Order: sequence, then C-alpha cells, then structure tokens
Amino acid sequence: MRVLLTVAALLTLAVPTRAKTMAELSTVFENDIDGIWASEDWDLYLPVNTWHNREMYDKKKTDSYNEKPWGIGVGKHYYKDDVMRGLYFMVFSDSHSKPEPIFGYLRQWNYYIDRDKDFSVGAGFTLGVTMRDDYNYLPLPVPLPVFGMQYKKFSLQTTYIPGPYNMFNVLFTWVRIEL
Repeated sequence: MRVLLTVAALLTLAVPTRAKTMAELSTVFENDIDGIWASEDWDLYLPVNTWHNREMYDKKKTDSYNEKPWGIGVGKHYYKDDVMRGLYFMVFSDSHSKPEPIFGYLRQWNYYIDRDKDFSVGAGFTLGVTMRDDYNYLPLPVPLPVFGMQYKKFSLQTTYIPGPYNMFNVLFTWVRIEL
C-alpha cells in the first residue's frame, strides 16, 4: 500500500498544476499525444542495465537474474517549455532472459545546466503497459518515476520499479538517442 501511495504522490506532483479537474488533465494528455504524433522527432531506445536491489532480494534469486537487458526501441518526442513529451515502444530481455515489450508515454521536466542548453538533468514520469512471461504476457500497468540526464541528443534515463521483498525493486536504465 505504501508503494502505491508513493507512486500516486509522485504522479500527482508531476502533472501540471494548471489541470484542476480530470477533464482538464485529460485535455493536457490529449494535447501532448497530438503534439507527439505531429512531431517529426524520432528516438532510438537502447536498454543498457537492470539492477536488482540487493537489499530487497535473497542472494540466490539475484544470482540467477539477468541484468543485461539486451533490446531496442523506437519513439517520438517533442519539447515545449523545457519539458520533453514522448511515446515509446521497447522490447528487451527481462530478468529471466525472456522478451518483455513495453509501450508508454513519457514526460520529463528538464533543467539546463549551461547557457547553450546542451546539458540537462530532469525528472518526470512514465505511464505505460508492459507484458512479462512470468505473468503469461498479461498487460501490466507501469506508472513510474523517470530521471535522466542529457547532452545534446544523447540521454541516459532510468526508473525504479518498487515492490515487496523478492519482487520488482529494479533500477532499469536505457539510452535515448534523438535521431
């Protein structure tokens, strides 16, 4: 329950404050999706690492897990007011070396560190759906926080999937390259 409340709080903080009702929030997301589809800015996604939190797993389990999520993905994005909005689709090798697809919406607020706006750090969230072999490929919702840093067209982004002992608790990291 604490995990769900934490995720809900993160998402509440991440949505625009101007959206006061569900109808307004729906309009914000619709505008984002329209902007993404209209954009000609494509991305290549490359999963690079999964790390199972050793404090939250038995050693026997972590010793058997795959932490090299070989895979690939594609996405589209656009920027408005230093906020990156995007849609993505990735397929990667999960903890059991089985294919795991994920499709999602991503919003990340960026804070530029230099005058030329070449280097930024950011935080945001993703709302998506994934499917895993150990859940018979049933669609699973993934509302998660996202953190990243970017230099020009090269981004390193990550999320943490929280959960109870011996489940989830994974730091998942990928590279996003603007094409």
